[in-house]
Amino acid sequence: MLKSIVLAISFLTCLPVNTGPVVGADLRRALGFFPFAGLVLGIIVTGWVWLGMYIMVPGSVLAVLATILLAYLTRGLHLDGVADLADGFGGSFDGSRRLEIMKDSATGSFGVVALCAVLALKAVCFNQLFSYGYTSLVVIVMAIVAARFWMVVLAYRATYARDAGTGHFIIGQVRGTQIFMGALFLVPLYLAPLPCLAVLVVSGLPPLFLRIRATQLIGGLTGHVLGAAVEWSEAFGLLGGLLYLGMVFG
Repeated sequence: MLKSIVLAISFLTCLPVNTGPVVGADLRRALGFFPFAGLVLGIIVTGWVWLGMYIMVPGSVLAVLATILLAYLTRGLHLDGVADLADGFGGSFDGSRRLEIMKDSATGSFGVVALCAVLALKAVCFNQLFSYGYTSLVVIVMAIVAARFWMVVLAYRATYARDAGTGHFIIGQVRGTQIFMGALFLVPLYLAPLPCLAVLVVSGLPPLFLRIRATQLIGGLTGHVLGAAVEWSEAFGLLGGLLYLGMVFG
């Protein structure tokens, strides 16, 4: 179990943890701990936000810095998925050609627009959430954890669209018990049920849409789809929490 936890953190973050030799079976066993890696990320980001609030860093500046920190902690892994997926889906009408474009390391105009959109949405939501003080911290953690939880759900009983690749060890390999295990790490939901439920529900919309759309366009999922789902799920989760707090507190 400890190796699976460490591997989940190593795979999804840039934190310096030593996993030793890793095989595909190890990654499959770590899937249930992906939300735990999100919990670690959420604690680090909110710790930074709390410090920024304490020393009275302007909200807009703190929001941009929080967005940058989150991208850094994940090595831009999922942001790469956002760009490649947008380029692939927007760059051709042929499924096999879309997969080729997504594999290309170059970023096109569709990818640039998608990156700007998701980062801007996150930064704006961060900034607006800060107006609710420390209440916003639990929403931020929940959005980050929920995105990793939905990634696991997204991969459940899904079809891998490529013949080979890292995504082969994740997509279609998730078991129901791993989804249940991942749900145990939705800790903020237990601390503040209503706002975090709003985060959880709204953050699930992009993964659902991407699963349907990717199946239509490329015949299944890839690692790029999972990465894009995480980023958009985070952004929508922050938005969901913001909308809830706005309705409750005005």
